[in-house]
Amino acid sequence: MLAAVLGLLLSACSDGHQEVRALPGAGWPMYGGDNANANYTPLTAANGLALSWSRETGGPITTPVTLNPHGELGVTAATEAGCNLFIFGRTGGRKNWCKKMAAGVTRNAPSFDQNSQPFIGESSMLLAFNGGGNIRWRMPVIGLPVSVKFAGPGGVLMVTNQGQILLLDAQTNVFRAPEVRLWPDADPEQPLAGIAECTTGGPGCAVSAPPAVDESRERFYLNFVPPGASAARLTAMSYGRPDAPSDFAHEISQRWQVEVPGGMMGPPALSADGGTVYAFGRDGRLHAFDADDGTERWNHDLGGFGFATLTVSPDGVIIPAGGIGAPLTILRDHGDRVEVRALRRDLKTVSLATQTGADTAWTVVRTGGAADPLDLIEVSTTDGATKRTLRLPGATGFTTGVAVSQYGDLAVAANNGEVFYFSPR
Repeated sequence: MLAAVLGLLLSACSDGHQEVRALPGAGWPMYGGDNANANYTPLTAANGLALSWSRETGGPITTPVTLNPHGELGVTAATEAGCNLFIFGRTGGRKNWCKKMAAGVTRNAPSFDQNSQPFIGESSMLLAFNGGGNIRWRMPVIGLPVSVKFAGPGGVLMVTNQGQILLLDAQTNVFRAPEVRLWPDADPEQPLAGIAECTTGGPGCAVSAPPAVDESRERFYLNFVPPGASAARLTAMSYGRPDAPSDFAHEISQRWQVEVPGGMMGPPALSADGGTVYAFGRDGRLHAFDADDGTERWNHDLGGFGFATLTVSPDGVIIPAGGIGAPLTILRDHGDRVEVRALRRDLKTVSLATQTGADTAWTVVRTGGAADPLDLIEVSTTDGATKRTLRLPGATGFTTGVAVSQYGDLAVAANNGEVFYFSPR
């Protein structure tokens, strides 16, 4: 009885903010798995995994799935009619809710906070929903937001394809920093201008991929095409405290910018300690830069930039996503150099890999030609040996990555529009 009374008293004395200061949800809450775009989780996939359910969305899927703290799956699909944003339940794949969003939403993955509330962008608008699918707030924007990241506690960072940057309170959408327009002449009436070049990394798209955020240092990193430039550069930004007195708690400013040979492709990714930022170049190499000043530490020839994404573990194991049918390559970052740890030429990968605890990684491979089945496999990151294989029945083309729930479930989306969910038997 005494404990209950004390609990009520402590609750009454609380400032009430604990429940509303948004933080990334447990599991796989956003594009890249976390703010760093590391596609890594310290969790391990459960034993006895089997296909629990699969669902057709009705249209192609080109962005990764995300998972909220309840293990519910969020995904966007380019459907011809009906919903294009879906939230499916963990058990049985029940459609908890769905929405018909405006153009461009299919280039985004929903970002979930600790209360399973998603944030997602569409043409000219950023939206925050509650867990049941009701809109909490809207924020008009210039362009199309790329997948939202957290800059907290309690903040969300939004960058658009037109170069607008907003740092907002996740609960109230109040500005935490003055707006920044990296392209000052961006036209608010043309939100999808140059959108086709966001896929190819062309100069018509200011920011073509989600940023990597380092909350501890209040920094983020962008794939950004400066006005008048012909290719994207790796750009480091700060959202720290303003130097002069201000009405805002934060100020967004540029720290440094470096050219990546041929132009940068895909999203940046950060090492676990925030000291290294990785970027793919059109020269077919993976480049590692010092996160403090942009000095290049090493680069490695991959023979092409592939999907221009990677997974990196806290101990520096890197698996870059090659193009469709590329071999599985496992690298190890030693700070001033990189080594090839394993190379599986017998595997034809068709997905970004995800690393988990216990020195393992999951990816999707093709067993034969383009029309042949796809398999979800677990490999050792020590030597590349296969540990488990799970069939993706009916999946073709490629997949957009592997998400891991806090329960050890696995979720995969195939480009042909089907999602797959694996749970313990």
